[in-house]
Amino acid sequence: MPEAGPSSAPVPEPLTGTSPLVVVIGSVNIDHVVVADAFPSPGETLLGRTAYVTLGGKGANQAAAAASGGVRTAMIARVGEDAEADRARARLVAGGVDVGAVTTVPGAETGTAWITTAAGDNTIVVVAGANHRWPSEGDPTEGLGAQAAVVLAQLEIPLDIVRRAADACRGRFLLNAAPAAELPDDLIARCDVLIVNEHEQAVVSGQLGTEGTAGAATARKAHDALRARGAKAVVTTLGEAGALVTDADGLSTALPAVPATVVDTTGAGDAFAGVLAARLAAGDSLLDAARLGIAAGALAVQVSGAPQQHADLATLRALTLTTPPAEED
Repeated sequence: MPEAGPSSAPVPEPLTGTSPLVVVIGSVNIDHVVVADAFPSPGETLLGRTAYVTLGGKGANQAAAAASGGVRTAMIARVGEDAEADRARARLVAGGVDVGAVTTVPGAETGTAWITTAAGDNTIVVVAGANHRWPSEGDPTEGLGAQAAVVLAQLEIPLDIVRRAADACRGRFLLNAAPAAELPDDLIARCDVLIVNEHEQAVVSGQLGTEGTAGAATARKAHDALRARGAKAVVTTLGEAGALVTDADGLSTALPAVPATVVDTTGAGDAFAGVLAARLAAGDSLLDAARLGIAAGALAVQVSGAPQQHADLATLRALTLTTPPAEED
C-alpha cells in the first residue's frame, strides 16, 4: 500500500465548545447514484429513473449523523487532490462537521462509490482512492482521540489505521464492523461497543451461515462469542426486527423497529451508528442511544441514497415514543 505524502492540512487545533466531542475516523466518498426499477443482469442495459451525485462513505455518513445528535463532531479522513474533495468538505461542513483533519493526499483521487438502487435494495461498488492512503505510523487521530468522548470507526479504511485509532482513544471506542471482515482479538477487546448487522455479525463472530436465521436468538449467541473475545458491549441491527443490544453486564435487550416504508437502505446503518455514538458521548445509556439510532435508521430508509439532512434530536425522540416496549433476556 502506498504511503500518503506530506499532509496539506495542519494538525488540528483543540476543538472548542462545551458539548462532548465525537471523532469519526473513516472513509469519505462521492457517491454516484442511479435509481432504477430493477437491477440489470450481466450484459443487460436498462433505463434508469434518475441519477445524482452526493456525499458518501461510511465515515462521512456517520459523521453527519453524529453531528445531528447534538454533539460536536470532527471527521478524520483522507481525500484526493481534486474537485471532489472540495465538494466533500463543503457538504460535511454544511452538516455541522469539523473538517480540520480531513487531509488532502497529493496525487490521489477522492474515493467514489457507484450505487444502483432498485426495489428497496441497492448494489454498491466502491473505489477507495485516498481512503487507503494513510501514513504508515503515528497517531492517525492527530491528537483528537485524546480529546474525544467517543471515537467511532468503520472498516472502509485500512485495519491498521483502525487499530491505531483505538489505541489513541482515551474515551469510548466504537467500531462499526462494516464492510464485514474477520477481526483480530486485540481489536475486538478494545471495543467499548461493537456495532454490526446480521451479515457482519456472522463474519466477525465466526458464525458464518447464520445470516438471517432466528434473528435475535442467533444474535444473542454471536454476542456471547464476541464478548468472550473481549468486546464490552455488542449491538446488532436487525432491519425490520429492530436491534439486539447486549451491554457490558451481559444483559441482552431486543429493541423493536420504528415502522417505515423502505425506499432505499443505503446509509441506514450509518445513521444508526452516528446517532448512537453521539448520544453515548452526551451521556445517554446504551439502550436509549440505540433507540434513537433505530429512529434515525428508520428515517434514513425512507429516502433514496444516504441521507444528506438528518432529523433533529427532538424528532428522533418523538419517534421512539411510538415503538413497543423492549424485551429483556
